Formats: sequence, structure tokens, C-alpha cells
Amino acid sequence: MKHLKYPIQWLFSKEVSFRIFCTLLYILFNSLFGFAQIQLRGQLEKDAFVHFSSEASLFVDSSANLTLQEIPQQKFRRLTNFSIPKSLIKGYTYNYWLRFEVENLSNDTLDLLLTTGFHRATLLYIVRQNKLIKIGEAQENFSKNQRPFRSDDQYIPVRFLPKSKNQFYAKINDYPREDFSIQVVLCTRATANLHKLNAFYNEYIYLIAYGFLISVLLFVALFVFMFYLLDRQVYYLYYAAYTISIGLFNLWEYEHSPYIHLIFNQLQFLKFTGNSNIYVLLTHIFYFLFIFEFLELKNHFPLLAKIFRWVIISLSIFLLGDIFVLFVLKRLDWSTEMYWFFQDIFPVLNIVLLFMIFRAKGRVARNIQIGSTFLMIGGLAGFLTHYFDKSQLVLLRIDPSLLFAAGTLLEIFFFSVAIGIRSYNVQKEQKSLQKSIMESELRTLRSQINPHFVFNSLNSIKSYILTHRPTEASEYLTDFSTLMRATLQYSKEQLITLKDELEIMLLYISLEKRRFEENFLFNLELDPKIKTDEIMIPPMLLQPYIENAIKHGLMNKDGFRILTLKVQNENSVFIKIEIEDNGIGREKASLLKKNTPKHQSMGMSINEERIDLLSKTNDYMIDVQIKDKISKKKTAEGTKVVIRIPIA
Repeated sequence: MKHLKYPIQWLFSKEVSFRIFCTLLYILFNSLFGFAQIQLRGQLEKDAFVHFSSEASLFVDSSANLTLQEIPQQKFRRLTNFSIPKSLIKGYTYNYWLRFEVENLSNDTLDLLLTTGFHRATLLYIVRQNKLIKIGEAQENFSKNQRPFRSDDQYIPVRFLPKSKNQFYAKINDYPREDFSIQVVLCTRATANLHKLNAFYNEYIYLIAYGFLISVLLFVALFVFMFYLLDRQVYYLYYAAYTISIGLFNLWEYEHSPYIHLIFNQLQFLKFTGNSNIYVLLTHIFYFLFIFEFLELKNHFPLLAKIFRWVIISLSIFLLGDIFVLFVLKRLDWSTEMYWFFQDIFPVLNIVLLFMIFRAKGRVARNIQIGSTFLMIGGLAGFLTHYFDKSQLVLLRIDPSLLFAAGTLLEIFFFSVAIGIRSYNVQKEQKSLQKSIMESELRTLRSQINPHFVFNSLNSIKSYILTHRPTEASEYLTDFSTLMRATLQYSKEQLITLKDELEIMLLYISLEKRRFEENFLFNLELDPKIKTDEIMIPPMLLQPYIENAIKHGLMNKDGFRILTLKVQNENSVFIKIEIEDNGIGREKASLLKKNTPKHQSMGMSINEERIDLLSKTNDYMIDVQIKDKISKKKTAEGTKVVIRIPIA
């Protein structure tokens, strides 16, 4: 036990001190510039994911021009000693090289998955005979069939043979992003799949919410665009473009999941641009255009319209600039700087413009204000959630916000209500205008009936005077003036009572009987159950048919002549008026008309137009049928006109 006699002296001997110093120096140097060895034993069976970032080293190739042969000669530093900026902007053009060594101490071949995090591309190399040999690649824009591990685009399958030790290099490059990180993680396929399954149960609500939101937005866009095709109102087109733009913005976020492939997976150049500038700018431009046109700011608020116009022009210039920067100059860092600039500008801009919109009044403007407020609150809540909630989702790479989705849906609802109210008001105005035009036409037609009747009545007075019958002429003129006064009075009305119409017709028939020397009989059959003072009928509706029956049916017949007017209830909905004569019939009457070149009958055609216009303007459906009375010997025995008039 001599060697333990002086332990303190042994500790401070020169040889031992030198060994301790060398050991500490080696540990320090290795922690700064070297790399440790990853040893695989039973740890993968204990833990779901094994992180080996502390055993990896990193070298940043800022030139991105070094060859594979030059990479192992570079100075690597321990990954944990690097201060990697969380927001990668300027350094997105660099190549980041990881170096690590893995030893499989077990007697089994291990088929594992390696990930360095979410990046645009990760290329994995193994050292063989002092050369870097590529053994795997993970790319964010790979389709499911191109991925080495089909379920996720971040993993690279690696096989570790029993009792083997291998050195690996991983080359990483990325887009500008705000959550840039580098790590080294190994797991089994079963662990990765189970992780995705658990994530689905925890995060399916986001998939459903955003899937529903995108479906609603695209449906509304299609629906409103159909309105534009029918009505050609430009605000329909702007609103359709707005809903498509906000739908594309949400779809852009939605499709960053490795499990969702709809549109952007086929348009890689639109999906992987590093930020959502284009879609956000398009959304704001069409939103402001819609408000500008829909609320008619130019007519009602000239100053606000000027502000909106300058905002729209400015955003359009920024949009063109961003497209030029992204797709022509290919400077993703400049575009990202613009993205962060607008993240600060848009909330302030939207609040100011929303405050100005509240100057508008009315139901339409109120719904626009409510909808815009919900969208503003949802957007602000989504931003704050993203800023303070640092939890990372698995299924959706870009963190979604249920509050933003809810705000967007409420905004779409109130905007759709506003559009519905506006469309209803426009259609109501158009219908009112059309009704006014038709009523004007009706008044014109009634004024055409009056001269037609006056002409025939004056001919009767003329006949009395020419035949030297002043007494009859005086009586006829008195009755005619009474009829004219009533006719002129009722011609201003669209509907009069059946009682007034019958009084006019009885007076008219008495005048016609006197004009034709009392050579026909008239019979009135009125159902006593009919309340003639409650049923409404167009003025002078019966006159053309009675005139036609007398002039063309009875007066061209020899012998006994009779005109019958029947008014009776048909059912609880209609009354039936029949005008029947025993004249020569329509066929012979039409032949006689052809032989009278100067004859032009206007009453019947005018009446048909009146009935048609009444049905269009007031849904007042009058049915008129003209029937020929035929004897058993197939000869004409007169004409019957059947008119069905609605009771209410």
C-alpha cells in the first residue's frame, strides 16, 4: 500500500499534471471543433425519438461553392456551440453541413429514419474510402411517390449494420423562414408512423376546420361569379376574386402539410416561395376593390374613395414588385423582408380603413362593417396566437389558427348577407321600374280604348242628327256624356268594382240598342250571391267583346237577334262572365271584315295586351276563351266569350 501513502504528492507530480492538462485540453478542443460518436444500443427501444444534436458538428459554407472533396477538410464546430438565427433570411443561400459518427454496438441490423428538421432539401452522405457517397435525399417538394419515406418528407432511411461504425455528412439548404433550426434525430419507422397517428387524433380539428373554410370560400367564389355573369355588376367579380384569394392563402398554408396534395403540390413554384406575400396582397387588393365598388364610395364618400384608390394602387405596385423579386430576380430574402414589413403595416392599415368604413350608414354598410370587424379580430387573434404559442404541430407545418378561420367564416357570412340585401334592393328597384313602365303602357292602352269607343259613339249621334231626330240625339248625347264622364274617370284606375263595370256596360248597350234601332234584345243574368261591389275588374274589360258581338255578330244577321250577359260564381276562386250572341259567327264575320278595306278593329287586340300586362305586373290572371256556337247541322249559331276573373 506504499503507492497510496502520499496521494497528495502523487496528484501534483509533473507527469500526472501533464496528463490531466492534456486530457482537459482534448475535451475542450473536441467540444469546440470535433464531433462525438453516436452509439446505438437499446436507447431507441426506450425513447420514441432520440436526439443526437449534441454529438454532431456543423460547418456553414457561405459561398455554397465547395466541392464534396473539400468539405471534410473544413473546420467543423460542435452544433450546440453555434448560434443559429431562428429567422433565416440572409443565410438562406448558404449550405449547412452536419458531420456525425454512428456506431451500432448491437448484433442486429438497424433500419432507422434520420431527420435534420424541416428544410427545403437534405442530402445524406456516408464516408467510404475517404470519399463522400450519397445514400439518401429528402426534399420538401418531393411527391409522395418520390419520397424515400412515403409518409413524411423530412426523413431519410438509413441502415446500420451490426457492430459497424460509420461517419456521415448531411448537406442542408433552405428557404428564408422564421422557424429555422438544425437537429439530428433518429427513430424507427414504427415510431414515426405512431407519432403521425397520435398527431392526427390531436390535430384533426385543424384539418377539418381549414378544409371546411377552404371549401366554403371556393363555393362562395363560384356562386358569386355566377351572379356576375347574370347581373354584370363589377362588385360581384371583385368579391369572387377576394374569396378565391383568401381561399388560396389558406390553401397555401394547408398544403404545406406533407399529407395534403391538392393544387400547390402540382405548382411547386407557387408553393415554396418562403412566404405568403402574393396571396395576402391579392386578398387585400380585391377586398378594398370590393368595398370601393359595393359601398359606392366614389359617389357617397369622395375623400374615402380617394384614400382607397391610393391604397389599392400602392398594394398593386408592391404585388408586381414582389412577383418580380421572386420569379425574376429570385431573391427570396428581399421578398421575406417585404413580408415582415407588411406584417407590421397591414394591421394598422386595416384598422384605419375599417374606422373610415364605419362612416357609411344603412343595412348593407352595417353588415360590411360587422363582417370586416370579425375578420380583423380573427386575423389579430391568429397573429397573437402564432406569436405567443410556440407549440409545433405535426400535420400542418404552418401553424393554423381556429380563431382566424372562425373570423373569416363570420366575415363571409355577413358579407354574403350584405350582397343578398343589395341584390334584393336592386331587383326590387328594377321590378318597380318595370312595373311603372308596364303601368304606363296600360294607361296608354286605356287611352287607346277611349278614343275607339268615342269614335263609334259619335257616329251614332251623327246618325241621329242626319236623320232629323233631335230628341233622340239629345237623349243619346245626354247618356253618352254620362258614359264618357264615367269612362274618363275610371280610365285612370287600374281596377274598378264589378258593379261599376256593369253599370258602364249597361249604359253602353242601351246606347248601342238605340243606335241600331232597337233591333236586338239584351238579357242580363246576374247571380244574386255575387257581391259586385267587392270584386275588382279592369275598367272597360267587357266593352270590346260586347261591341264585337253587336257590330260583327248581330248586325250582320237577319231575323231574331239576342245578346246575353251572364255573371255567375264558378268556384271560390273565380267568377265567370259569359257574353253570348246568336249572330253569324266568327268565320262569316271575318270574311265580311276582309271585304271592308278601311276597317281596323283595335279593341280586341288592345284588350289582349292589357290582360297580358296585368298578369305580368300584378299576377292578376284573367282567362279569356272565345267559342263558336255550332248547331247540329254544323252551321254557325253565334259566339260565346267566357271570361274568368279572380275573386281576390
